[in-house]
Amino acid sequence: MKNDLWVEKYRPTSIKEVIGNEEAKTLFTEWIENKRSTKKAVLLYGPPGVGKTTLVNAAALEYNFRLIEMNASDARSEKAVNRIALPATSFAGLDKFSSEIKGNMLFLDEVDGIAGNEDRGGVNAIIKIIENTHAPVIMAANDPDLEKLRPLKKICLLIKFQQTRIPLIIMALKKICEQEQIMYEFEALEKIAINSQGDVRSAINDLQGLSEEGKTLTVQDTLALGLRNRNIDMYDALRGYFTAKSVVEAASFLNSSDVEFDDLLMAISDNMPRRYTDTVELAKAYDYLSQADVFRGRVGTENWHLIKYFFNNLSQVATVNPESYKHFEFITAPPIKVHTLFWTKAKRTTLNSICAKIGNQCHVSKYEAKMIYVPYLRLMLQQKKKTSTQLIEWLKLTPEEVTVLTSLKMF
Repeated sequence: MKNDLWVEKYRPTSIKEVIGNEEAKTLFTEWIENKRSTKKAVLLYGPPGVGKTTLVNAAALEYNFRLIEMNASDARSEKAVNRIALPATSFAGLDKFSSEIKGNMLFLDEVDGIAGNEDRGGVNAIIKIIENTHAPVIMAANDPDLEKLRPLKKICLLIKFQQTRIPLIIMALKKICEQEQIMYEFEALEKIAINSQGDVRSAINDLQGLSEEGKTLTVQDTLALGLRNRNIDMYDALRGYFTAKSVVEAASFLNSSDVEFDDLLMAISDNMPRRYTDTVELAKAYDYLSQADVFRGRVGTENWHLIKYFFNNLSQVATVNPESYKHFEFITAPPIKVHTLFWTKAKRTTLNSICAKIGNQCHVSKYEAKMIYVPYLRLMLQQKKKTSTQLIEWLKLTPEEVTVLTSLKMF
């Protein structure tokens, strides 16, 4: 029961089933049916968890559109947008004329999360697609006031979403409890709804995390919700995380912990070889961890609406195989990465100097020198031929730099 996320299991399949934001739903429905000729794209904006993405998915099902989605996990540079979005919006497609499919619907989720260099040109590419689209284009954002979204706002119909009202969230939670045959105290559902602050997704996740088969959900059970930001050390954080029996339980624990995300990420990485002795499970866990690391980078210091993707992937790490957990001694502080950086500082400084010399002579960046030129230079110096001496003189390498290059294994 706990391994199936209820937010997905009970995702609405029609616009009517989406709770709250009736005015926004009406405007969106009118746009799909009547107003697409005046505005070719719509921007749904508002706080996370209030039904923006859910409404788009429900509309695609109800109006028989094939949903083409680009979300925060996708690169959204000009090239990436054109590769995915341009074909989806440029052609009607033969199946448009069938009674079942009306064509494509392009959905760009969390456009306010479009990042820097990796997403360069993305906004301009989206604008060009909107101007020439033959399909409905829908975007969603938590913060529409970002400067980079100003060009998009000019050509879109803006639809604002509000926090979902508490009574509506309670009704949704009651319905899920009935479906899952969960006994509950009304005050417990009320506490969960209030704690969610209008975020339906958060409320459903909390409900699932607190519910147990054969046990009545009480107000006492919800006291844990009031313990967010509690002070726990790294050892307790790792113990609670690695002993989680489900994705929901792991996510709930991460959400209630105040251990720094970067410290926790490194600590989890250090301890995974001890947690998963099976190489297949370890590889799968590292794959999830790498995705979590990507989203941690995208979150940065301001894009906190992306933190759910960080939590989701990190939760998957802990539950690759919950049944295989056996107690082990945790590596806490300092992280192995910090140890490694400390002991390799001199070598990294020397390598940086070598790359600078290569870059100066070959007119390339230090990064290109490191990734392309250094491996070949290393091999040539190891062979100790006449050309090696000429290369050393040409690049003006010191004996120390030559030693570092010839002994280099990885960087």
